[in-house]
Amino acid sequence: MKMWFLYTSMVVVIALTLYCMRLTYRNREKLTCMVGMMIAMTVGMMASITIGTFLGILQHDLVSSTIVSVLLGMLAGYWTGKPISLMASMDGMLAGIMGGMMGAMLGVMVLKTNTIIMFVDVIFLFIMIVLIQMVNEEVGIKKRSGKIGNGSFVIIVMGIGIVGAILYLEKDGLDVPHDSNLHGHMHSTSIVGEDQR
Repeated sequence: MKMWFLYTSMVVVIALTLYCMRLTYRNREKLTCMVGMMIAMTVGMMASITIGTFLGILQHDLVSSTIVSVLLGMLAGYWTGKPISLMASMDGMLAGIMGGMMGAMLGVMVLKTNTIIMFVDVIFLFIMIVLIQMVNEEVGIKKRSGKIGNGSFVIIVMGIGIVGAILYLEKDGLDVPHDSNLHGHMHSTSIVGEDQR
């Protein structure tokens, strides 16, 4: 995976997060507390889990990537929910903490970086698109649709299809590479354990 793709993904994630924060602020008077909590939680969780995954892949350091992604997620969640209510801000901050920790752990431990970067990108994009549609529905810009063929359903189906195609194309390389050193260490550990019995 070329580094420019990873950095481009980070820029897109930050830009779309800032757009959702601005969209929420612009329509703050038309959004209820419950909707604000959902928006703040979604923005905080998705931003922190995505940035945490990218930082974990870049730095290979669980401590620093966790700290940075948690702080960024808390800021995104707080400032998204702040124009609506303090409860929404709290919900966003807690989601940012949880997403930052999970994303950093995923990025540090993952072996197939190409697959996980594309997977996280697709999930982030489609979740945020659905969130923008939800905000537009709540403020009356777009009429609510209860049909199974509405925009959100089509987006979800497209997202599942893209993720499935990515996993299918990468299936030949999903096996964990054999680490002889790790195998030797485990073998020697088992021998020592048997000797001690």
